[in-house]
Amino acid sequence: MKDNRNNKPRGMIKLSSVIKILLLIVAAAIIILGSLVTSIVLGIFKKAPVIDPSEYRSQLSETSRIYSSDGKLIESLISDQFSEFVPYEDIPKNLVNAIVAIEDERFFEHSGVDYKRVAGAIVHDLKTRSFEQGASTITMQLAKNLYTSFSKSVVRKITDVYYSYQIEEKLSKEQILEAYLNSAGFSKGTVGVQAAAKTFFNKDVSELDLAECALIAGVTNLPEKYTPYNTQEIEDSDDLGNIEVVLLPKNENSEPNSERIIEIAKNLNELGQIDNFDLIQIQNNMLVPVKAVFNETSQERQRLVLKRMLAQGLISKEDHDKALNEKIEINIGSRKESGISSFYTDVVQKNAIKILTESGYSKEEAANKLFNGGLKIYTPMDINMQRTLEEVVSNPKYYYGGFTDKNGIIQPQVASVIIDQKTHEVKALVGGRNVSGGRLLNRALVPRQPGSSIKPISVYLTALNNGATAGDVYLDQKMPEKLFGHSPKNDGNYYQGWTTIRNLLRQSSNVGAYQVARDISADKDAKVNKNSTYSKAYNDEESLNKMVDTLKSIGVSTIVEKKDNPTWNDIGYAPLTLGGMSYGISPFEMAGAFTAIANEGKYANPYVITKIESNTGDVIYQVDPKEKEVTTPQNAYILTDMLKDVVRRGTGRNASFPGQEVAGKTGTTTDKKDVWFVGYTPYYTCSVWIGNDKHQKLAFGSTQSAYLWKQIMKAVHEDLDKKEFEEPDGIFTKYVNGRRELLADGTKPHYTNKYGFYSASGEKKKEEKKKDNNNNNNNNNNSDKKKRKKKSSDNENNSNKSSKKKKKSSKSILNNED
Repeated sequence: MKDNRNNKPRGMIKLSSVIKILLLIVAAAIIILGSLVTSIVLGIFKKAPVIDPSEYRSQLSETSRIYSSDGKLIESLISDQFSEFVPYEDIPKNLVNAIVAIEDERFFEHSGVDYKRVAGAIVHDLKTRSFEQGASTITMQLAKNLYTSFSKSVVRKITDVYYSYQIEEKLSKEQILEAYLNSAGFSKGTVGVQAAAKTFFNKDVSELDLAECALIAGVTNLPEKYTPYNTQEIEDSDDLGNIEVVLLPKNENSEPNSERIIEIAKNLNELGQIDNFDLIQIQNNMLVPVKAVFNETSQERQRLVLKRMLAQGLISKEDHDKALNEKIEINIGSRKESGISSFYTDVVQKNAIKILTESGYSKEEAANKLFNGGLKIYTPMDINMQRTLEEVVSNPKYYYGGFTDKNGIIQPQVASVIIDQKTHEVKALVGGRNVSGGRLLNRALVPRQPGSSIKPISVYLTALNNGATAGDVYLDQKMPEKLFGHSPKNDGNYYQGWTTIRNLLRQSSNVGAYQVARDISADKDAKVNKNSTYSKAYNDEESLNKMVDTLKSIGVSTIVEKKDNPTWNDIGYAPLTLGGMSYGISPFEMAGAFTAIANEGKYANPYVITKIESNTGDVIYQVDPKEKEVTTPQNAYILTDMLKDVVRRGTGRNASFPGQEVAGKTGTTTDKKDVWFVGYTPYYTCSVWIGNDKHQKLAFGSTQSAYLWKQIMKAVHEDLDKKEFEEPDGIFTKYVNGRRELLADGTKPHYTNKYGFYSASGEKKKEEKKKDNNNNNNNNNNSDKKKRKKKSSDNENNSNKSSKKKKKSSKSILNNED
């Protein structure tokens, strides 16, 4: 029998062998491909940054918030997103169920990845050749929100899977839901369910009903498509009192708001839909008003959510039908306190950045922490006082000769700061009128020339610290230019002749301030100084440096020295006595400086931040004012008494109001480019500056700034009991030229012999005809203070009647500034 195998054609292979070979190739390919995929996946895992899911709270982006002294929200610091953390237990069960039903129905069953859903998504995506279905679970979406990105890539998907297993291993299902519900986006710049509830319904998330929960749950799939509302242009036919107004920021290069839009904004303001500062920003082309219109597409998604909840047994048929038929009312929530500008919070933000950088953050990290770190920033702002200040300074009747500049900003402008001198708290602050904060100039922080308002804190405070008294005698008369090379002049050419330091300050004598400043370093008992019209033995450098040291000790940071700028120098008699400084002093620092006098000689930096808490409630900053004594309580009281005279019968009479003791000082610069009043009561210290932004001449002087100060402080003190400045121990009285003067123990008035000098030209002296009959009784004058004040007042009145010529001169100064 022949072997048939030999009859087969050469090269032929059995079919079964071919199959075996193919299977081997496929198996090898699978192994190689699997190894390659495994290698790639392991590489992705290796490159993925290490995470600690248990610290998820630190990864959440949260909006920081600023609070007033009584815990009211002043402003939410929103850069591009609004987010507010809410714990799981405060989230309604209906909202949790709605999210699970529409996003991940097997959430409580899987360990991070739903493989059944993955398989279905792969089939769908292969059929449609798209990434329409990603099969992401809630855990994978949380990984994307916290640790990866929103890009559609295989690498990101694999990383999300890797992280989701770690998350499931470290966190409970409730913790995962808490993290997700606080990190998911809900359109319109809102992140998290609390922000969504406040943005769309103006209520806390715990107050949402089923219909609202289902609507919000439906947004996360496609936020811009399923957003609860869209915006439209306001139409003339709209009922402005019943529309939901949204203020959108405008691009700086966009067309200015039309007259029609501005008119609509004015009507919205009258109806209480927007506040005055919203209106100002619309007029300044920073915002545009639009209306919110309910998005019907979001309700289609809501119906699907409710259907899924019913199918999964999460709600009853009755609840489903009720929610389905409920009319959704959009109510846009506010993110700031209405009726106040953002000038105060602008300063808070600036100080918060400084505090964070001093704590070790870089500037970039500090800024990110400020806006996205969920900080709670507590301030000493008194909201009622802030509103009062805003209302008073915005009244146009306190400014005349006004105009609108090329930028549309009304002029003149104003700045004012109110500080509690005992606690150093900044209670209220404005940096302009008819403007708001934000991108605009905050004039409360801008240095301006202080004029004569600098005299109490530079000249007289330093002089008292160096042995001068309120009763020291100087010649208030034009100074010989040949003798000094410089001759300051008094405003209105009003001169008092030989008089005391008290009167020099009361009438804001430039000549007197110049002489007192020179004498800061002088030996006032030296014969060469006592027996000549002007002191001859003194040290200019020492006097000037002492004034500079005083100003620096009370918070003035803008003094320019030669070493800082060779072309400018504030260390001279003119800038330090008359206020003509290179940069000037800001209203914030002026108010702070005067608190040292008001607070019995003790100074601490004024503050706008009391405490900063982290998003977990840890205190990361607590204010601790460091007080230092810059003068004695006796000197502070005597200077206060002198400044009371300025208000009672000097250049500051317009600042006086009944019910409180007032002390303060006016200030006017050359050509009336800046006018000031800085003063205080036993309760508060307040600075007021008025001027044009471009330094144009004003149509009024410091009598107007004093008057505005009065209107502010009268309103602030309306419900406060009358209080007097407390006189400390260690003060006695002495008659100086017929007037009872306050002196600190251990001091004596200087140059009283010069009352006998009848000329400044060196003519011979004549002996004083009238001697002080009370010299031997000075130490017996520490009796009842109220009685002494009455006698002092009587003596003042008698002194004022002593000379017709003097009375006439005094009358002529009433219309002068300082």
